[in-house]
Amino acid sequence: MTNNNPAMLATWKAGNDWRVLPAFLPLPGMGGLAVNAFLHKGREPVLVDTGLCALGDAFLDALEAEIDLTDLRWIWLSHTDADHIGNLARILERAPQARVVTNFLGMGKMGLLGLDTERVHLLEPGARLTLGDRELVPLRPPYYDAPETLGFLDTRSRTLFAADSFGALLPEPAVNVAEIEAQTLRAGLVTWASIDAPWLATVDRDAFSRSLKTLERLAPTTVLSGHLPVAEGNLSTLTALVHEAWCSGPATEVDPLSIEAVAEALNSGVEAPLEA
Repeated sequence: MTNNNPAMLATWKAGNDWRVLPAFLPLPGMGGLAVNAFLHKGREPVLVDTGLCALGDAFLDALEAEIDLTDLRWIWLSHTDADHIGNLARILERAPQARVVTNFLGMGKMGLLGLDTERVHLLEPGARLTLGDRELVPLRPPYYDAPETLGFLDTRSRTLFAADSFGALLPEPAVNVAEIEAQTLRAGLVTWASIDAPWLATVDRDAFSRSLKTLERLAPTTVLSGHLPVAEGNLSTLTALVHEAWCSGPATEVDPLSIEAVAEALNSGVEAPLEA
């Protein structure tokens, strides 16, 4: 990348029947971050997330090169962070039949942002989204940065959408995880997780380990992440790196903003409370 501006990249295929609408966001001194949206052009086409607002025209051009937006039926929101809903309003204007798939908290945040909630398809706990030839089964990914986060498993193609989980800071864009050198992937994944989900440093490690192993048992053939190149057949590689970083041995760094760290730093200057 030659500047610090986000850039749309060429659309490519993920697995058998998903398309990636990729962008790359340079982060000075840290490499950069993939910012992906995904499209399935089946009987009831679904768009997953809507990209960066800063790439509005470029994102819309890439999307409309793939599908006539009057045919779009669903927009699945992983969560309502700006890098995932950046072009939602513009797409809804051009896609009159599309409905937004989210949960109660996601709909509430949309309302707070001034977004139209009249076209929300509210996913109740335990509900699935049926697309004619497949279902998208909602699930909470193993880690995330917003409580409304919704990933899913595509029951037909066994594609897993992991939302922000498995995101990684990388030195340059890539199409597939297999292209990334192992140590680069590990460093980028751990660094991004520590930024995006700092609570991992204090997570119950046994419970988190069980969550990762359960995710492996879903046996997805393709893993889509909002912030990582496509991983095909590589879920165990990703979960092993996360497990090594957050479940094996003590944390190597202390969060200076944690309650424990702040209390320790102030301990010498804190007086015992006065008794009534």
